[in-house]
Amino acid sequence: MVDAEDRLAVVTGGSFGLGLALCRHLMAANFVVLACGRSEERLGLAAAELPGLKTLSVDVTEPSDQDRLFEAITEAGCHSGAPTDLFVNNAAISRSHDYTSDFTLEKDRARDEIETNFAAPVELIRRFLALRRENGWEERPATIANISTPGALFPLEPNPIYSCSKAGFHFFTSSLRRQLAGTAVQVVEVFPPALDTGLATDMIVPGVEQNGPEVIDEVARRSVEGILAGDPMILPHPQSEQLVQAIGDSAEQLADNMNPTLGRKDGWDRE
Repeated sequence: MVDAEDRLAVVTGGSFGLGLALCRHLMAANFVVLACGRSEERLGLAAAELPGLKTLSVDVTEPSDQDRLFEAITEAGCHSGAPTDLFVNNAAISRSHDYTSDFTLEKDRARDEIETNFAAPVELIRRFLALRRENGWEERPATIANISTPGALFPLEPNPIYSCSKAGFHFFTSSLRRQLAGTAVQVVEVFPPALDTGLATDMIVPGVEQNGPEVIDEVARRSVEGILAGDPMILPHPQSEQLVQAIGDSAEQLADNMNPTLGRKDGWDRE
């Protein structure tokens, strides 16, 4: 369990929607919060709404911006007197794709979606763990919280790149949890329902208009409660709970059975 007293939390995609609501509830739990996002305008509005919120305009897919983010993390940690104790990977994008249409076939519209939803958070996690090792913080409890989606557990035909990139990140999260099981770092995964945040403006999502600001805030509150409790799987809304439970945990059970028989060969870590 994370002790939130004067600890530092980083939230990617923290300038609006669920990310901003997570920042609000983390600040209420006495975290120093650094929110990052691409839009300086949105970050400015977020800082005006939440006095004391630290903000940084970065594109998490850009290596140079990742450098700036970790410089800011180090600086904020020095200011708060503590290293980063919570890293929330919330940033994501979702677009419609139809591989029978000229619009989809005429150019690469998938790369930045894959990089934002999968490659970037994997790299940020690597850098977060490396930072802890470099600074001798590995014994300090910390949490990596990855914001997932029930759509990571089954194929979504209208937006397949979002579905597959989130599926990849879900399985990475599950594998990472197993790898870090003997360390001071907890890995948790949040499965919010479809929320009216503007994430998928080109999609028809039944019932999403019912999940506006009040529901977003409640989902964020329950998510933060689960993060602080160290719950490995957080289902902060009945819709996500119903979907995830309907799909079941057969993949997790299979992984529990298969992983003890697998291993890395000697010399795997020599280039």
